[in-house]
Amino acid sequence: MSFASDVKKELTTVEVNECCYKAELYSIVRHRAQLRISRDGFKIVLETTLNAIARRIVYLFKEVYNVKAAVSVLKPEALNQKNKYVITIKDDDFKIMRDLKVMDDNYSFIVTSKNDFFKNDCCKASIVRGAFLAKGSINDPSKSHYHLEVLSDNYEGALLLVDLLADVGIEGKIIEREKGFVVYLKKAEQIGDFLKFVGAVTSLFNFEDQRIKRDYNNYVNRLINCDIANEQKAIASAAKQLENINYLNRNHGLLNLSSRLIDAIVLRTNFPDYSLSQLSEESEATIGRYISKSGLSHCFRDIEKACEEIRRKQNKSTT
Repeated sequence: MSFASDVKKELTTVEVNECCYKAELYSIVRHRAQLRISRDGFKIVLETTLNAIARRIVYLFKEVYNVKAAVSVLKPEALNQKNKYVITIKDDDFKIMRDLKVMDDNYSFIVTSKNDFFKNDCCKASIVRGAFLAKGSINDPSKSHYHLEVLSDNYEGALLLVDLLADVGIEGKIIEREKGFVVYLKKAEQIGDFLKFVGAVTSLFNFEDQRIKRDYNNYVNRLINCDIANEQKAIASAAKQLENINYLNRNHGLLNLSSRLIDAIVLRTNFPDYSLSQLSEESEATIGRYISKSGLSHCFRDIEKACEEIRRKQNKSTT
């Protein structure tokens, strides 16, 4: 089961206040319901691939309107597809749709409206929860980038969700896609706040646990990459220093060099792969006196300058 499915499964078990039943049902119907007309009358039809969501919808209709929903299961044609649960509720004269403020008394759909469902903070959370159950998704934090989104058929519905999230300090953004308007979150902290707001506490802990592991692994990888880069840089510098020492020995000799340069050369030739810090640590045991990393760096720069001076003189003599 995916992380998104786990979150939704947990949300279907959230215990809410009695006033929140209608708010959550309103949001699910707004985002997921289809209306059908047959010889039997008007029907509200909702489809989902999660059995837990189907049970939640049936429970909400029972609690709010004391109606029994019919549930049928459509088996997939392909093996890799999931069962589809179809929930059907009779709605004579669209009484339920009108009571939910999804349809007005003239049987026209209401794009969005702030009504009694928005009165309490707990009900606002239930509206967001219902929207996520109906058309929400969240990426697995251990496998991909952080991303949570809820799809709305119209801009007004998306803006309503953004406003409700803004009330609790969550900054949702809207983007238009082919299927509608998407409210999305990309920051891990915001997604964590969202899960807490809608009541997915266990999923929040799992999300934060995966986030900590991922951030830690990223930190370790950065350190390793940094260490590798530093090591490669140190090896390249050591190779260049040895090259300069050999050039200086061939073209000038080492006997006339100052004692500090001789000491640096002795250290480098004895420890050809060491960094300057490591050479500094070996200095007292090798040459009988301590030379700092900075001191060694100055020595090797002077050796390089000496090599450049010899090259300039050689170039002048050839021209």
